[in-house]
Amino acid sequence: MKLLGNALSAAVDVYSIEKGANMEIPSYKLPGLMVAFSLLAPLPPAFAQQKPSLRIKSFSVGPDQTLTYPNSSSGANQLSGFADEHPTFFPPAASGAPYLVFGAALVSSGIWGAAVLQTTDLKTFTFASSLGYNSPVLSSPVSYPQCNPTYDTTWDENYAAPGAVLQDPTLPAGNLIMLIDAEQHCPGGVWQSPFYISVGFARSSDNGKTWPAPEIGALGGPSRHPILQSPQPQPTVPHGNLGDGIPTGFVDKSASGDYYLYVAYTPFPISGSRVARAKLGADPLTFLKWYNGSFSQPGIGGLDSAVTPSLGCTYPENPEISYNDDLGLYLMILKCIGGPAAAQVGGLYYSTATSLDLEDWTTPQLIQNSQYPWTTCTTGMGQDFDGHLPSTISPGAASGHTKLNGYIFFTHITCDLATRQFLSRTFTIVAEPNFPEISLVANAEGERQTIAPNTWVEIKGSDLAPGGDARIWQGSDFVNNQMPTQLDGVSVTVNGKPAYVYYINPTQVNILTPPDAMTGSVQVVVTNNGTTSAAYTSTAQAASPSFFVFNGGPYVAAVHVDGSLIGPTNLYPGSTTPAKPGETVLLFANGFGPTNVPVTSGSITQSGTLAPPPVIKIGGVAATVQFAGLVAVGQYQFNVVVPSLAPDGDQTITATYSGLSTQAGTLIAIQH
Repeated sequence: MKLLGNALSAAVDVYSIEKGANMEIPSYKLPGLMVAFSLLAPLPPAFAQQKPSLRIKSFSVGPDQTLTYPNSSSGANQLSGFADEHPTFFPPAASGAPYLVFGAALVSSGIWGAAVLQTTDLKTFTFASSLGYNSPVLSSPVSYPQCNPTYDTTWDENYAAPGAVLQDPTLPAGNLIMLIDAEQHCPGGVWQSPFYISVGFARSSDNGKTWPAPEIGALGGPSRHPILQSPQPQPTVPHGNLGDGIPTGFVDKSASGDYYLYVAYTPFPISGSRVARAKLGADPLTFLKWYNGSFSQPGIGGLDSAVTPSLGCTYPENPEISYNDDLGLYLMILKCIGGPAAAQVGGLYYSTATSLDLEDWTTPQLIQNSQYPWTTCTTGMGQDFDGHLPSTISPGAASGHTKLNGYIFFTHITCDLATRQFLSRTFTIVAEPNFPEISLVANAEGERQTIAPNTWVEIKGSDLAPGGDARIWQGSDFVNNQMPTQLDGVSVTVNGKPAYVYYINPTQVNILTPPDAMTGSVQVVVTNNGTTSAAYTSTAQAASPSFFVFNGGPYVAAVHVDGSLIGPTNLYPGSTTPAKPGETVLLFANGFGPTNVPVTSGSITQSGTLAPPPVIKIGGVAATVQFAGLVAVGQYQFNVVVPSLAPDGDQTITATYSGLSTQAGTLIAIQH
């Protein structure tokens, strides 16, 4: 007895509705349940950037380029120490207009603050006074080597300068946010060189010409206040360098339409690059730090953890995040110092990520030609190094975005502040295609890693399909009633023979293996638009049996003869009911091998019986199998009489065939 037709169609329709799958099951797909029950990879979260089709082959910088800017320790309209933080570049607003540059500098006697410069050639910089900027536009309340009782607990008493300046995209143009690098050097009212450092926040509504004045107190005030501080509160006694500082910023839009402000920063003592974020909206913004895999710790006083894997060097710091338009990747540039104490060498490193929400940064790699000796100063500012505070820009790209070529601006810090230099280097990224990489080949149900002919199989890995692509086959993919061997340029071979491609996304492809006999080691290869993976060695045998299951399991895909679904009543409320002892039920399965009718490669019509049928047990009791065979491409159906001795409740169900059994843990609901 072979129960198909209306019962099977009804089951598919009910399942699709209850799943909310929003997919119809027209005849070109399958005349059975395979589409509804096949194991598909869940789509990546909506906010995640799909892995792009390019990756970095090499990243290098050219030699130092000398820049001209108002740099002097004295005199009118001069500044020194520029740029003491990461500078921010705003691209020209119109053809012929200058870049606008916000940077940190000693802007008057002992006062650190924000200088605003302009440049048309990225080589010669002048004050932006012709544009209405009177530097400094923001500064610390007290000169650097002094304490003032009025401000001795204020978070930015001795140093306040821009680490990043960004447009708030939720507000009209000209509404800017400054991420302030802020230092307090007066524990208990006594000056000391080591700092307590914070990341602060302020707004300007006139394109950065004016910013809030300092506000007294450890947490500032509504318009100028810290947003990131370490778990150690501001000390009242002498201490080493402590806190969270040297910020850069990047604004990113999620797929839901929300804008987030991401802050990359360095913790002190230095122990790796960190990231925090806040959803943009009404002030005060709520910042959360990345900690052990999620944004979960408060910005003020919360714990944090590094977002990049270990570099193997001592001091990874000064991270800057951009989005590289050509690569389709987030790009982090940071510096790192390593080597023996007597001969330390530093360099610039890069890391890439596909998602700022997931912070899936790769292990940082050295940027070629960027290494420089690191010298610890016996007096003065601390270290001599050529490459502090990197800031990347690419002409023609938006603020915060880069391309394959551009400039890295940075500071050559020396032991003498007066000789500090603001420099640049050109950078060049050479890209190459991402090659598909296979990490797993397995039965699509149960993930048994032994496959078989004419079996639904999942392939997992990376770059298996174009970024952003995730779909199943459609009617237009079928030609002359033949199953497709490629979707959107994605194809698969098994031992050199084309497989039939049902589902693709960048991390998973589902196929029906060719029906030709194969045993032992077989080679599986994925091709994604001309780029081919290395062969993945899988093991094949005549059968690889598994049950299809509802929604990933554990309940076996089964229907009553009227097409209604079998399962506990709470599985799909209103649609599933348990099976009864003595009842004939229909089960659906995968990978049971050849039948008495040979399968024609590529045909959407498959049939034939298994003889002898598999041994099926429900709750450990053998069931009578009335029919066992292929009813659709790669889909087996078993018509089984539920044993009268089967106990009530969720019962294990297994099928054994040719000495092989279906996956463990599958259940069927029984009720007398």
